[in-house]
Amino acid sequence: MPGNPLLAEPLYLTKYIERMGTGTGDMIERCRKAGLPEPEFTLTDGFIVTLRRKPELAFALVGGQVAGQATPPLTPPVTPPVAPPVEVLARLLKQAGELGNAEIRTRLGLKDRTHLRERYVAPALAEGIIEPTIPDKPNSRLQKYRLTAKGRTWLESST
Repeated sequence: MPGNPLLAEPLYLTKYIERMGTGTGDMIERCRKAGLPEPEFTLTDGFIVTLRRKPELAFALVGGQVAGQATPPLTPPVTPPVAPPVEVLARLLKQAGELGNAEIRTRLGLKDRTHLRERYVAPALAEGIIEPTIPDKPNSRLQKYRLTAKGRTWLESST
């Protein structure tokens, strides 16, 4: 008989559970079949079930590796691609030279300063594709951006 038949019956009728009152037995049986220790049941101010697992089996099931069993990579690491907005900004700066935020927004047809900063300027700065003209004052109203040598090289190799 289930611990709370008023809860078990609707779960059974909606096919959320297979049989009433068999969950604990099913857990014990499945742990034995998997070669794991039986679950531990504890009744404190709540009901606690502790299931033990074998880490090497758990990692293998999800495609992971166990420590000490490293496998060589199948392919060499690839440099992550530059985001399209960064490429657009780099091409604009190559064509126009140094530009400030307002000029960049105008030429790209953007209205939102935050969008420009988060999607275009910050990733391009982080990648080293562009650089500020006044690096000591990143928030200066006179701040402009220009293509770096790395940015020019990257543009030449990507065309």
